[in-house]
Amino acid sequence: MIHIVIVDDEADTHLLYKLKMKKLFANLGELSLVSFLNGQDCLDYLKKTDTPHVDLILSDINMPGMDGFELLKAVRALNKDIPFYMVSAYESSEFRNKAESLGAQRFISKPVDFGNLGDLLRHDLSLES
Repeated sequence: MIHIVIVDDEADTHLLYKLKMKKLFANLGELSLVSFLNGQDCLDYLKKTDTPHVDLILSDINMPGMDGFELLKAVRALNKDIPFYMVSAYESSEFRNKAESLGAQRFISKPVDFGNLGDLLRHDLSLES
């Protein structure tokens, strides 16, 4: 089972990810998708002792409270190995470079190209289609 965590402050985005990921994983195996509206709730989830192994975190950058960069720093302090994709509606070399320097594996621009996202997931998570 692949366990992916989505963090985005827009509830509609969670539904979109759920629908698109279900299609992407139809041929890739079982998917567990957990979503949070803010970084702090995600961090609290990751710190729980009964949280299953997380295969990937996909987080927006601009969120109230803890932004995606702060979440990435906190996740890296907990676990340097969880693949982390940063997602933003603001395509800028500054955001891309900051995400990379903090340890994000990928920087994805919104609107998300789910075909491309599927290719990245297959590659980065070593999934077969």
